[in-house]
Amino acid sequence: MPTPRPEPVLLLLALLGLNRFCQRFNPSSYDPPLCQHGVVSDALSLLRRTPPFSEAAPGTLAALAGQATPLTLARGQHLFRVGDPVDTVFIVAQGSVRVYVVGGGGRELTLRLDGAHQPVELAAALGGQEQTTHAQALAPTTLLTLPVWALTREVQRDPVLAASALRHLARRAADSQRRLEALVLSGVGERLCAYLLACALPHPLPTNSELAALLGTVPELVSRKLGELYRLGLIEWHGRTVTGLDRAGLTERT
Repeated sequence: MPTPRPEPVLLLLALLGLNRFCQRFNPSSYDPPLCQHGVVSDALSLLRRTPPFSEAAPGTLAALAGQATPLTLARGQHLFRVGDPVDTVFIVAQGSVRVYVVGGGGRELTLRLDGAHQPVELAAALGGQEQTTHAQALAPTTLLTLPVWALTREVQRDPVLAASALRHLARRAADSQRRLEALVLSGVGERLCAYLLACALPHPLPTNSELAALLGTVPELVSRKLGELYRLGLIEWHGRTVTGLDRAGLTERT
């Protein structure tokens, strides 16, 4: 099946959201705070490896790093919840964050897992006034935080960063479309294989309950399918960490 391409309307909405976002703030009155050298150095290193910031000009990265603050979450701790104000940009340095929504009856649906070198809900920071999802650490997690106004200022100054942000939003829209198609058209085994193929190794698996929420199924079925893949030699693991994949074999099952 050909890779879904984001609809032009999605790109237009992203651009409009970015424009509205820039109009809401006037960051010119802010002055960079004094930051410890170690924090700035670590922030620069992380930003250089994190889309969409990695394509920005060196001066843009330096300005953002100057506003950076580290944040540490324990496993299970929430980064934000639905309805929280959007005033901070979050970038995962180490660990994993689950982004999810809660439906009727309290059922949770995981939208995605954001790992190292990934921003968490950047679309909300670029255009939202409040969070529309929940975000929770799946493991001890370290993040870099940036004030929204700082990102706004640099987007206004650096057209390369603005264009890169739009491409990032377009890729996220395409990923969401693929996930929706998988939930509707594919079986649990196929979705699990696709999830594993998308993981960078070594990959610490979330709990069966968390993985079930991501795949749109129940924990018991996730446990059974993981066991089948292990017995077939398609995955290798140590504890809950996947250390090896038979990519050809998994691809045949997607």
